[in-house]
Amino acid sequence: MYVYLSKILPVFVMPISVAIVLSLVALFFLRRDMRRTATVLVALSVGVLWVASTPFAASTLYRQLESRYPPVPLEKVPERDCMIVLGGALGGVIAPRVDIDMNESVDRIYKAAALYRAGKAPAVIVTGGNQPWSKIYTAEADLIRDLLMEWGVPKDAIFLEGSSRNTRENAMYSKNVIDAISCTDALLVTSAAHMPRAVAAFNSVGVAVTPVSTDVRAVAQSLPGLMDLMPSADALAMTSSAIREWIGQKVYSWKGWS
Repeated sequence: MYVYLSKILPVFVMPISVAIVLSLVALFFLRRDMRRTATVLVALSVGVLWVASTPFAASTLYRQLESRYPPVPLEKVPERDCMIVLGGALGGVIAPRVDIDMNESVDRIYKAAALYRAGKAPAVIVTGGNQPWSKIYTAEADLIRDLLMEWGVPKDAIFLEGSSRNTRENAMYSKNVIDAISCTDALLVTSAAHMPRAVAAFNSVGVAVTPVSTDVRAVAQSLPGLMDLMPSADALAMTSSAIREWIGQKVYSWKGWS
């Protein structure tokens, strides 16, 4: 049940949901001939949606998440007994697809392959299953293994955990693999914005990790230009993703998972 709630409840605080609710409330007041109140609410809904849709707002929010564990050059990453790469980067083959689908987080897999080729860790633990409502029956961990092999990681260096459905389970179930291969020091590879929650989740189950951030989306910029203040669907998605991650951090803290 928690898996479903964790995906559904954040929807109600997303900018687009807030704008819709404000608009519906405005319609309620309009029907009661309270036009001034209705106008204010409509203006507020438009304002919320506009601000959340600007690249400036999206980058500002995302940068706050990514700044805690900034990425470091490959040569500065220390050597460890193993590395853990988190899923959430690939979609399976489902009609009309004939190939796996790579989303923005595929940087995680690329980074893990680069770390292995650089000799930073001799073993790669891949953690990631499917959501209960997924129409794809191959665990994401298996898909990631295949891509890692294409990018130069031998099959016998890859260890799979294909049952987890969220970050908490990534940590819990990966610990069994970590213990089985006697890994005492691990690199943790995931997106920079996701890294604070991931590190906390692994530490909470007794796994000390060295963070290796990737998939950085908020790049450095000077003062915002005109286009940074114009609404964009991509920026709205980025803002929503940042809000969802903030909520995840608060829930994990509340439940004692961090």
